[in-house]
Amino acid sequence: MIRISRPTAAPAALAKANVQKFITESAAYKADPVNNPAPKRPSGYRSSDLLTAFDTYFYAKCYLTEEVFGSAWEMDVDHFEPVSHNPARVLDWTNLYPASHKANVMRGDQYPPGGLLDPCSATDNVEFDIIYTLVEQGEKPGFHPRDPANVKAVNTAQLLDELHNGKPHSAASNKSTRHLRYLIEKKYKMVLEAWGHYRSALVGQDPQEMAETAEVLKRLLSRQTSFTMLMRSLKFIRNTVPADWLA
Repeated sequence: MIRISRPTAAPAALAKANVQKFITESAAYKADPVNNPAPKRPSGYRSSDLLTAFDTYFYAKCYLTEEVFGSAWEMDVDHFEPVSHNPARVLDWTNLYPASHKANVMRGDQYPPGGLLDPCSATDNVEFDIIYTLVEQGEKPGFHPRDPANVKAVNTAQLLDELHNGKPHSAASNKSTRHLRYLIEKKYKMVLEAWGHYRSALVGQDPQEMAETAEVLKRLLSRQTSFTMLMRSLKFIRNTVPADWLA
């Protein structure tokens, strides 16, 4: 997961008066269902401007797995806080995230006690609070809470592990997530090859080669591309590339 900075202003479809009215009335109903009627939800939140916003601010990536898609139109709209947990946030812009269909289905209504790390939160640091690991050849992506006392980090690491490696003791679940691991292995090989070219250019001290290979590697490690945090976790990347490339 990467940090996401989204604007506070909602896309036009979610800023309409009837939607805002629903959000206000839903909050009132949740606080006091006896004295406030249940509001009627406006139809449709999967609007073109919402999906365009996902492409712009989330880089057309699944916020959970960092898999890149052609556009957000290929993904589901996930409710960070599930509707079953808080119906009032069903049309809340700050509660809507792009997720691959498989990740969305696997996650389901999971919202464990203590919550999850929010990549858009100023107080949650998904790039630091989770330790990402990837062993040789790009196999077995790993996710570990940096601080075991951080309940959000513990819950998030467990969710990410299930989405990438399948549920514990479930061969079927492991097989169903194999394609995601294949994509991660494929990206690993691209990073390894680009890193090799970059290191060779440094040895040769050819300014043109150094600049070109550096740009390729920096792009592969950027937040705009797939599996950013797993690629940045690789030891040969951490130990050799300039620190500002990973800022």
